[in-house]
This record gives sequence, C-alpha cells and structure tokens, in this order.
Amino acid sequence: MSPGDSRRVAAESTVPAREKVSCRRLGRWRTAARRTVERDLHRRLRQELRDLGIHPPLDVEELAKALGERRGRPIVLRPFPLEKPGPSGLWIDTPQMDVILYQQETTRLHQRQIILHEILHILVAEWEEDQAEEAPEESPDDFVEGWATLIPVLDPKLIRRVARRCSYEDEEECSVELAATIILEWSSVLDELPPLSEDPEVRRVQSALGDRRGWL
Repeated sequence: MSPGDSRRVAAESTVPAREKVSCRRLGRWRTAARRTVERDLHRRLRQELRDLGIHPPLDVEELAKALGERRGRPIVLRPFPLEKPGPSGLWIDTPQMDVILYQQETTRLHQRQIILHEILHILVAEWEEDQAEEAPEESPDDFVEGWATLIPVLDPKLIRRVARRCSYEDEEECSVELAATIILEWSSVLDELPPLSEDPEVRRVQSALGDRRGWL
C-alpha cells in the first residue's frame, strides 16, 4: 500500500459510521424525491394534454392554439433570426397575447423542440400562479434595450415578462426542460403506433395501450 493509499484509508476511517449511513440515506431520499416529482409531472402533463384535446402525433402549433384558447389570448409563433450565441427561443408575455419567437436559422426538428419548450414555460407559469410568492422576474426594459430595432412589432412598454431559453439553472427552467423531455419521449414512442381504429371497441383497447406508453 502506498503512502497516499494509507492517508486516504486513514481519512476515511475518521468519518463516523453513523455519518456514512446518514449520507447514504440522504442520497436514497433525494433519488426517491426526484422519482416522485417525475411521476407527478407525468400525471399532470398527461392530464393537461387530455384536457387540451391534444392527440398524437404531437403538433406544437395545435398545442399552442389549444392552450391559447383556454387562456383566452392567442399564442403567436414567429420564426426570428435570434443572435448567436444567445437564446434559441423567447416567450414574450403581453397584455393582449403571448408571443413565442424561435430561431429561424436551425432545423425544423430543433424549432419544434424550441416551440414546445416555450409553450411549457407558459404552462408551468399557469401552475405556479397560485403559489404564495413568485420568483423575481427579469426586467423587460433591461432585456429589450438594444432589441427594439430587431423586434419593432412589439412595444417594450407592453412586455410584462420575457422567458429565455438559455439557462437551465433556475427551478422553473428545470421543470420546463424535464416536461419537454417527457413529452418528446412520449411523442417518439406514440408516433410509431398505428392510428386509432374507427371501431369503438378496438379504439378503446388501443387507447388503453397508448395510455401505458404515453398520454392517451
């Protein structure tokens, strides 16, 4: 055994056994907590998609339209040459509508992912509206400074909130990214399934199978 190994063993032996057990328990608790959060998110997303009448294959334009109708304000999707490096998508919340800008200089598949991510920002914000206190929001004036000439169709004074898809550090961003991943995974599986039959009995069986593999 080398001197380095001896020092490492000696250091490890100084850690009380109870502390080691506590650390292991804490790790298991955190893993279980994450699984619980993911299960709850699966259930909530499945119910939201059902309530909105969204069926596979996933159509992000249809999802935006359905959510906008429920909110009583349209969700407008617009491709835009967003600067690189920088956010690939933006949700701009105005009193009259929600505007989603997505990077026009990328693939259609990537655009679809960006749009879904920003739609989920809107959905998660709805979920959090009843919480006692919202996290401090980024100042719209700070953000739009220098962008006014790039987005002339929007009056900076009307912008109430900007959600930017460029960071995964805050809690809302993590929830949105996880939700987007779940839906895209469901979609990739359900896209391979045959369409639902016109026969009510066969359709019921197909729907039951789909529920175990996705949201329907």
